[in-house]
Amino acid sequence: MSISAYSIIVSVLYYNICLIAIALLRRSGLIRAKYVSALLLYLTLLAALRLVTPVDLKYALVIRSYRVLPALERALTAPLLGPVSIGQLILMLWGAGTLFFLVRDLIKQLRFHREVRRMLSVEDEQIARIAAEYPGRYSIKISPGIALPFVAGFFRPVIYLPAIALSDEEWRNIFRHETQHIRSHDEWKKLFFRLVRALFWWNPLARLSEEDISLLIELQCDERVAGSGDMDMQESYLRTMMALMRHYIDAKEPAMASPMIGSQTQMEIRFEALLAPVTRRSVRMRRVVPPVLLALFLASYLMIWQPAGFPDEEELLSAPVGHETLDLSSGIKNAGDKFILYDEGEYKLYIDGAYAFCLDEAMLETPDFSNLPIIYKGE
Repeated sequence: MSISAYSIIVSVLYYNICLIAIALLRRSGLIRAKYVSALLLYLTLLAALRLVTPVDLKYALVIRSYRVLPALERALTAPLLGPVSIGQLILMLWGAGTLFFLVRDLIKQLRFHREVRRMLSVEDEQIARIAAEYPGRYSIKISPGIALPFVAGFFRPVIYLPAIALSDEEWRNIFRHETQHIRSHDEWKKLFFRLVRALFWWNPLARLSEEDISLLIELQCDERVAGSGDMDMQESYLRTMMALMRHYIDAKEPAMASPMIGSQTQMEIRFEALLAPVTRRSVRMRRVVPPVLLALFLASYLMIWQPAGFPDEEELLSAPVGHETLDLSSGIKNAGDKFILYDEGEYKLYIDGAYAFCLDEAMLETPDFSNLPIIYKGE
């Protein structure tokens, strides 16, 4: 198992392909169907996991690139500013941009928490009584300065509630929603995707997908709270969200938090998804699609895209004469492009265009080398 620049490139490609698929499905309206939001969120998590685990397995199938990757490698390693190559300059700019967005997000988060701490806290017997019905490792803050319910915090989550008059059933729906976010660790998910977005600050898809991922998390939370309940439960849950929407005007959304109410477009999608009927097709999708996606995720590790090609004449003439100069402890059977060059009575083994060592005639008859092409110099 190893990590190469090419495995990182492939992981980035996989992730961006998934972002494109999610964006297309969201804009096609399919996200309003039952259970689709959970499947899309599952796909996003797998894509992000593939992004952060760009490994090459020992027994993976090697797909050789004779043109694209070698040309890309030559372009990136070409000197630009003295000893600094084009690839090194791109990496420096990439890292500087990522650091800027991480610091910016951190400042926003600290500023928001400072504002929340300064808000006046009030006590409410009704909320305290209903909160006792939903035990958990969280605290509650009620303030007139809070416009809508949300949960924030990673190790010690806090449910922030507005000081407004609601019925017992409406407060119960709010607690069902916010405690579900805590049980699902949605704040950690949002933090992870925010870090990914900062990493790909140069990619418009990563920025656009942030809203899609936030919507997917809310849709999944709605489904777990009220999606499988009876019609009365769903109607009660929807009435609660409609009551909160009256207080959403000019509300300031917290960074990396899970507010119960979003924009009008998001709320329309959430309402339609909750009221969507459960069909046989949607049930089959929920059962079949996750294992298929997992199988595709695992299969992506079984292929490696690497550069290949033969050395030019200058490299052949300057090849050192000697014995083993390459660590072959992992076995030469799993190397990439291999051939044997016969030059002045010596059989020289080349692996991925680089000279490895000399072979004797006895080694040529072994299974490891007998099927390799032999190039005779001058022919």
